[in-house]
Amino acid sequence: MDDRALLADGTTGAAFALSPLSEGNAALAPSTRSELLAHLSAAFDLAEGRTEGHAARVALLGLETARSLRLDRETRERLFYAALLHDAHLGVDPDEAQLEVAARAVFKLGLDLGVAQVIRAARDLIEGKSEADDETPIEALCVAAAHWACDAAEDENPLRARTRLQAANDAELAKVAGTQVATALREALRNDETWIHFWDDELPAFAASQVVGERGPSVNDVVEAASAMGDLVDAALREPGRARRVSELASALARQLALPEATQEALGVAGYLVDIGQLSVPREITEKPSILSVEEMEQMRRHPGLGARIVERIAGMGDIALWIEMHHERPDGRGYPEMLTNDELPLPPRILAVADSYWALRAERPYRPAMSVDEAIEVIQAGAGAQYDQQVANALKAVVNEAEEDADAA
Repeated sequence: MDDRALLADGTTGAAFALSPLSEGNAALAPSTRSELLAHLSAAFDLAEGRTEGHAARVALLGLETARSLRLDRETRERLFYAALLHDAHLGVDPDEAQLEVAARAVFKLGLDLGVAQVIRAARDLIEGKSEADDETPIEALCVAAAHWACDAAEDENPLRARTRLQAANDAELAKVAGTQVATALREALRNDETWIHFWDDELPAFAASQVVGERGPSVNDVVEAASAMGDLVDAALREPGRARRVSELASALARQLALPEATQEALGVAGYLVDIGQLSVPREITEKPSILSVEEMEQMRRHPGLGARIVERIAGMGDIALWIEMHHERPDGRGYPEMLTNDELPLPPRILAVADSYWALRAERPYRPAMSVDEAIEVIQAGAGAQYDQQVANALKAVVNEAEEDADAA
């Protein structure tokens, strides 16, 4: 099958959108933590097989419910982040270890312990492990109520869902969220503006704009949010630390190749997010010990485009989205999803391809053991000029040798 046919599902088409292609002078644009997470929460929707935008809709509807209840600013802020992260266990069994992963992400993002506690309480309500009572945090009740409503709205025609949800006096909702929150939720659902934004492509940015009093946009927030998201993706893919390693190697390769510092930093962020689209691929495919079928391979090949689609909607991250979409292209034109050749590929995705492949080779896989440093470098050198860019493959050897020398000296 022609790889270009995959564009129909899961790619942005960004690879053909830039002309001429940049050779790597991108720089990170400052952003707020709230907007970054509102957009990146689409990754949780991928992992859960939900309608895209579910987490952002839960955040918006939770905030509107909180507004009806006249909750204070700090409470609404905790609610917002808990709503975005309420599915942050990313499709794995919600046992203690994975909930701890979500809590670590909360701390890494500079959020307080209260957000982690709200996530835990909301998950217990959603999964039927507890019922609403006077001891349940009000934020958790709002998140659970919003999740309940969004599940219902996403399963049918939006207008019919709105009418039904406004009129319903559902005992199940009262059990999940309590009578007071259930009433406030229905009041929020009667707000025309809320419902209009519910299905808007700009929903994540709009929901983030409702978080009042947050610190201003910064590049540091971009890096921290990407790093935390990389940790969550790694936890879901059962490969802790991979995103950090790819990020560090991509930045080091860019430095070795004398790219500007701003591009080195941007490649580091791309490294954190490079596998975000893999959350859409079922584990039985990613962990299959034998050769993938044609259908399974097609599903795997959609992941760069899906990841790019999430990232490209964040203001100022268009170049990074492009690099993510292109990181499985090859100089010989046999890559995917666009079958681009070396002349059509900017340098950053060629760097990202080598960094990603190196750490994939160094990791154990169901179909082979982990390779040593020398073995992994040899494989990439053997593919230089066809699968990998020659100058990046040469830079890899220099970077790894330098790192080993530094480690020996220490």
